[in-house]
Amino acid sequence: MSTATALLEPTPVEDPNGKIVCAIDGGLCDSIRVYLKQNYPDWTVDRYKKEFPGSPLLSEKGKRAALKAKEAADRKAAAQAFQPGQAFAFAERSLAEIFDLDASTALSSTGNPIMLRCLTEHHPEADAYINPSDPDYVFNIDLVKKVCLGFELGMNVYLWGYHGTGKTTVLEQCAARTGRPFLRVQHTGNTEEAHILGQYVVKTIMVDAQELGPDGRIHAVKKPQTVTEFQYGPLAMAMKYGMVYCADEYDFAMPSVIALYQPVLEGKPLVIKDAPIDQRVIHPHPDFRFVATGNTNGVGDETGLYQGTMIQNAASYSRFHITEEVKYMDAKQEALVLRSKAGLGKPDAEKFVKVANAIRESFAKGEMSMTISPRELITAASLTIVFGNNPTLGFKLAFINRCSRIDQVTVEQVVQRHFA
Repeated sequence: MSTATALLEPTPVEDPNGKIVCAIDGGLCDSIRVYLKQNYPDWTVDRYKKEFPGSPLLSEKGKRAALKAKEAADRKAAAQAFQPGQAFAFAERSLAEIFDLDASTALSSTGNPIMLRCLTEHHPEADAYINPSDPDYVFNIDLVKKVCLGFELGMNVYLWGYHGTGKTTVLEQCAARTGRPFLRVQHTGNTEEAHILGQYVVKTIMVDAQELGPDGRIHAVKKPQTVTEFQYGPLAMAMKYGMVYCADEYDFAMPSVIALYQPVLEGKPLVIKDAPIDQRVIHPHPDFRFVATGNTNGVGDETGLYQGTMIQNAASYSRFHITEEVKYMDAKQEALVLRSKAGLGKPDAEKFVKVANAIRESFAKGEMSMTISPRELITAASLTIVFGNNPTLGFKLAFINRCSRIDQVTVEQVVQRHFA
């Protein structure tokens, strides 16, 4: 049959098997573009659409293939636009300037100002993870230097200690002050590999389609279509986009999850075995940093306060370059924090700290089963003010009511003795 004859005869637009029918010769295919290229190289898709308006160009199978091709092209374009091997723009500033310190307290061992890289550009995907700096935060200068050393030299940092000592906050604030995106992941006994690396998700998208209208003509419409795609987990995102990855409550995670981190802690690429081939290997961005926090140093809970922590694999902990126990602040510094955060006057702030240290000393001697953290102390001070300068009630609501019956009596006596 000639082409001229075919143009005059009506041709079905779809085959019962899902193929579409070429209006030129009745041939079955999934893509008119491909069919023309193979059988009618002198034809273009534009000419076909002009000659046969309303005829479908893709079968459902062809639409799915075209969608996958477009997604692959978009990923390739994004990868070309973003060069993982290239560090972001930064400006060098002194430690004293960044943290609002007296210049004499922020000097190196040679007596020179300590200079740090502050990022001034980030990947667009990381912008949402830039945390605001807290102007009222009171820094432990020695701890800040160690954390910033890890950031500056690309060293892994692990901070551990009692709850409320500010382990996560100091990491977060150091990242904020130096312009680094900060992605925090909380570990529990239910944290799985997919939660860290990524997983396939199902989503609905709108695609171009054609359907027969009431007027008997074929119309272009939008129809929902369910597709699956692989979405990166937080670790892959942090590595790809140059963030600080904070593995919080590191000692709560199952050892099988902790094992995932070992090659990353060594500076090697992350391999996601379940991901599509073009998303499987993530090379660490030059500005990627790995930090972690825990209540123990991986050898188990010695206090009985932290149920759920586990004895961890020593091989994983050995990959941290800097490990530091974060202890409670000295009395002067903690009083400054109370004045800043709770609005206490100097005499009352000092009394609150004396009460807290008395509780901590009793806990250390085994005379009490609970200790009080700076977080709970700030809450107690704030509630004291709210309830008309009533420190006993402030301590009861923030701390005492969670203690054993015997400890409640002990702590109340300590509070009354200092605020008599």
